[in-house]
Amino acid sequence: MPFAIKKSSAIAVSLFWLCLVTGSEQIAGAQNQSQGQQYYVDGQPITQERYQALQMLNQSIPLLQANRNQEAIDLLQQAEQLAPQMAEIHNNLGLAMAKLGRNSEALQELEAAKQLKPDLAATWLTLGGLYQSQGQVNEAVATYSEFMQRFPGHKDASKISSLIAGLKKELANGTIPRSPRPDSVSKDNYLGELAGHLTRWPDSKLPIKVYITSGKGVPGFLPQYTQILEESFATWQQGAQDKLSFISVKDPAQADLVCSWTNDSNSFSNKAEAGETVVFTNSQGIVKGTIKILTVAQMAELPLTNNRLRQICLHEIGHALGFGGHTRDPQDMMFFSTRVTDQDRTLSPRDAASIKLLYSSAIGMH
Repeated sequence: MPFAIKKSSAIAVSLFWLCLVTGSEQIAGAQNQSQGQQYYVDGQPITQERYQALQMLNQSIPLLQANRNQEAIDLLQQAEQLAPQMAEIHNNLGLAMAKLGRNSEALQELEAAKQLKPDLAATWLTLGGLYQSQGQVNEAVATYSEFMQRFPGHKDASKISSLIAGLKKELANGTIPRSPRPDSVSKDNYLGELAGHLTRWPDSKLPIKVYITSGKGVPGFLPQYTQILEESFATWQQGAQDKLSFISVKDPAQADLVCSWTNDSNSFSNKAEAGETVVFTNSQGIVKGTIKILTVAQMAELPLTNNRLRQICLHEIGHALGFGGHTRDPQDMMFFSTRVTDQDRTLSPRDAASIKLLYSSAIGMH
């Protein structure tokens, strides 16, 4: 190559953290003394209503993990009526509502849980995740930081620490804009927001040669994942109105962009991630790149469904095409975080307009 090749900083889609709670430990010692209809938890008497509420709380766990969120809400609202002072119920209800996009209601439930039981670690995680998923990055960082101060020995503390560090780094270097989209920036595309973090493949490298590594043997990998990744490439090509294109190759040595699968988030530069993209550039633009996709869920509360995998694939491909930063608009595929809701999403109008403009210009080529 006539020009030096530079490796970009690794860029990835940030996971948020949500956490549900169970009453299993509390209810494990519960006994029903039939003669007097007395209920005990850990040797302490409780009312029948609280006992029933604990049972409903536990029954909500598999529903939430199976994405049967409305069923979980119906059950938890009954439990809430029986035991309105039980913070764990408010926490799980907030999580279920967030997963259905009912964010304002979710926020109310989580705030109630925090007030009732400030030492409930799950609530701080879920509240931080909700802020993050809505683009409120400063509030998310503040909430996660409070969690770290209160619960430094929590099992997820190292991942939350990595998440905080990643968000702060992106704010510092501008790959996440410091504030929501200013009026001076076009609402039709986000090239202005990502100024300084844009590049592209030069025309001489089109079509981009893509190699997708077999995921066989990788824990969590499912056969449909390859098809979802291939469809994601096609989605970006359609969004660009064919101003860029891809071709599949069978030899990784001949590929410009190599895609692979992993079940180990520790292999990423930031382990609080669901995917990672690295691109190599010279003065002409991108010359090669790699995409690595996580095949397992990092939390049981958000199982890795086809919808979630598609969002990860679309996001990482966007980075590989030259979007080196993130937006703060949750509607964009280049939003800085994954989403709470499990929905079949595609490119936003701003995503499509931005990729079309990027490959209609010389942006990032100088």
